[in-house]
Amino acid sequence: MEMKKIIQGSRHADVTFHRDGRIDLTAHVVKALDLHEGDVINIAELGERYPEHFIFVARRAVDATGRHSGICRPVKRGGNYQRVYSKCLTDYILHRCQASDSQALRVGAPTQLTGIGQALPLIIPHKKP
Repeated sequence: MEMKKIIQGSRHADVTFHRDGRIDLTAHVVKALDLHEGDVINIAELGERYPEHFIFVARRAVDATGRHSGICRPVKRGGNYQRVYSKCLTDYILHRCQASDSQALRVGAPTQLTGIGQALPLIIPHKKP
């Protein structure tokens, strides 16, 4: 007899990338990165053969003069989650995940990266070729 799980996973995604460039960040990510309205996020790739990906704050709102891609905005007043628009970041992640419309990812524990500071590893599912 084969065992079947009723609930496949009990944890929701932390970051969702959509084809139109929208990136939704949960309150967990916002708190872990200490994100505020106007902060700019980016994604770093570390490694060559099996790269790791990290989401981090590229610029704080007080330092972000001019036009930037990836600016955090609150979704609704009083909410703890934020939304970012960056077609470049979403296209990159969707390509990496071999997804067409959207990709929901979890993040790992916060870590310190040299030259970057606080970052969260993105857990990208491994797809078989």
